[in-house]
Amino acid sequence: MPMTPRERILAALRHQVPDRTPTDGWFHDEVEARLKKHYRTEKWSDVLNELGVVGWKGCGLRLSVPEFEARAEERSYKGMTRRGIWSDERTYADEWGMVTRIGESGWYEEWCDGPLVAADGEDVAAVGKCFMPGVEHIATPRDCAGDWGRYAAKVADLKRQDGFVTGGIPNPYKVAWQLRGMDNVLADYLVNREFLEALYDRLYALYGEMAKRMTRAGADMITVTGDVAMQDRIIMGPDTWREVDKPRMAKLIADCRAINPDVFMFIHSDGNVTDLMDDLVEIGFNVINPIQPECMDPVEVKKRWGDRITIHGGVSLQQTLPRGTVAEVRAEVETLIRKCGYNGGLVVFPSNVIQPDTPTENIIACFHAARDFEVAKLKGRPG
Repeated sequence: MPMTPRERILAALRHQVPDRTPTDGWFHDEVEARLKKHYRTEKWSDVLNELGVVGWKGCGLRLSVPEFEARAEERSYKGMTRRGIWSDERTYADEWGMVTRIGESGWYEEWCDGPLVAADGEDVAAVGKCFMPGVEHIATPRDCAGDWGRYAAKVADLKRQDGFVTGGIPNPYKVAWQLRGMDNVLADYLVNREFLEALYDRLYALYGEMAKRMTRAGADMITVTGDVAMQDRIIMGPDTWREVDKPRMAKLIADCRAINPDVFMFIHSDGNVTDLMDDLVEIGFNVINPIQPECMDPVEVKKRWGDRITIHGGVSLQQTLPRGTVAEVRAEVETLIRKCGYNGGLVVFPSNVIQPDTPTENIIACFHAARDFEVAKLKGRPG
């Protein structure tokens, strides 16, 4: 008997053999519009059903800053929709005061400025003087109207509807560099450590509380997203990450597991995170995304850590998906399942947001290849 979507995802994450490998995906707004047109529907849920990307239900919290909400507008540029305080048709500021500019093509966004860029890294007091959203700004989804009971009820209802419920936070490192500037933060790791730790303490207090509230409300998985790696190495260096980031992230995970020992913890970082894999497993991450195949070998990851983590990714978004043939896309997905999907522990996922340069037929081939593959025959052995 076929599994339900929730059963399938839970089986894979618990290292049991699902009826088929679950899939997940992130899609650029333009790609969403193109797929709706292809399937002749206005409902995104119809597209996901056709692709077989089913079961995932996001139900996270948000930040609500009254001064920002009073001035913020939702606008679109070439299909990319954002909410912010706009200074021109492509440039906006968010509730933190970070300034972002949408690229002229509408495919990507570029960070422009942050409120701590000009701060003196030797002036630790500058961190406390800078406005940042705090715990008092944590808000429920808009349809819960600030009622935390309604939020927990919504999570429970999504589960009853066969959903696997996730709630996300950004990696505090990502927020830190957007507030401070990448160059400044990397220098702070080396020469202004007290400044950086004061900034991290504020960010982890906020995002740790958000993660705990989502866990307490019943979320199945907490996601932490934001790159800490380049194509070949860790941005701030693995030893530096272990000194500053690791203990704080370990506490965040431990606090969530104290509420629910079974909550899944997911981390996303593009690039090569091999040097941190033992650390990520040690502190409690059990779903790793995306294992970018240009940077890491999913098969080797499965061999070394596959009994302790689920690979959520593995499909090339730099090469095969945008540039390959339909046959090459299907072959890559099937090989990934054969070599990494035995005994569960795999969610097929293109390694980041699917961009408009990806042919529609390749997107469909990717997800249908996983949908059509009989994974049960792989039980207990590599393909």
